[in-house]
Amino acid sequence: MIKRGRLIIVILILSITLIIASCKKDTIIKNTMEVPTKNDSNISSNLMSDIAMKYGITHESFPRIDGSTSTLSIVRAINIAMYQDTGNDNFPETASKTVPAYKLLIDGNVDIIIVPYASLEVTELAKSKGVKLEFYPVASEALVFITPIENETVNITKEQVRNIYIDYGINNWSELGGPDRELVPICRNADSGSQSQMDNLILMGKEMHPSIKKNYVELTMEGMLDIVAFYHSGGLDGSPTDSYAIGYTLYTYLKNMGEVTGIDERLKMLSYEGVAPTEESIADGSYSLADGYYAVIRSDLPEEHDARSIIKWLKSDEGKDAISNLNYIPKD
Repeated sequence: MIKRGRLIIVILILSITLIIASCKKDTIIKNTMEVPTKNDSNISSNLMSDIAMKYGITHESFPRIDGSTSTLSIVRAINIAMYQDTGNDNFPETASKTVPAYKLLIDGNVDIIIVPYASLEVTELAKSKGVKLEFYPVASEALVFITPIENETVNITKEQVRNIYIDYGINNWSELGGPDRELVPICRNADSGSQSQMDNLILMGKEMHPSIKKNYVELTMEGMLDIVAFYHSGGLDGSPTDSYAIGYTLYTYLKNMGEVTGIDERLKMLSYEGVAPTEESIADGSYSLADGYYAVIRSDLPEEHDARSIIKWLKSDEGKDAISNLNYIPKD
């Protein structure tokens, strides 16, 4: 009986050993065959689209792209068109703003930027570093002057705008055919896209009045809309004032932000020299502050570089459709 009992114990031990060995073997095989989930995700997220393959763009050669706050949606649209997944390593979360983006391009730290046209400061910087820039129009855009919806003023002229921002010479809306209220001019920071447009189209080499730059600078595009809309009411914590603010922004940005926040219902776009800013007047050039967004590269970029392929796509029917879907007006 004892021998039989021992035999049973030995058989049980051998069986358990075989089972454990088998489990270990399965585990080893499983671990060898499986690729970690994270790597699976990265590989699939970086797969290129049919459009990218059509233009010969690969993940490894995808260009470094930057832009202004107002063009971040275009930069993202490029990425979305070229990749199968927005989780790819090159998806743009933020933009560097207009002037910083130009500086990165001039220094060779990015390959292509989507921005408003360069200001005098930027063109002088490029010239000083021996860099030539190439500009390819992508979408129409326009500088617009805004004031609260309650303001009865409807029009402003170039002379009046320059008098306000250069000389600080108009302090009451009655001088513009509006109500007897203080006129408070708000400006943007120097490296913003709307400020570049203001410099190019209005100031034209003249300096903005120092009192305005000191007291009424708004650092964000969204902030400009809010402060102009609510300055006279004192904001959340202040007291109402006998004033209306004036500011400036970009037409498409205001329209897009209006769809998201409804802020456009609190603002009025002033006509400029008697012409109201509309999609039609901007597209046909009758609104004289119309300009655009550009794909900008360095002239020394090789012809075979993928940044040039991105420009070809932007100018194609597919690219124009993508821009149009973002509420921009495509530009030939």
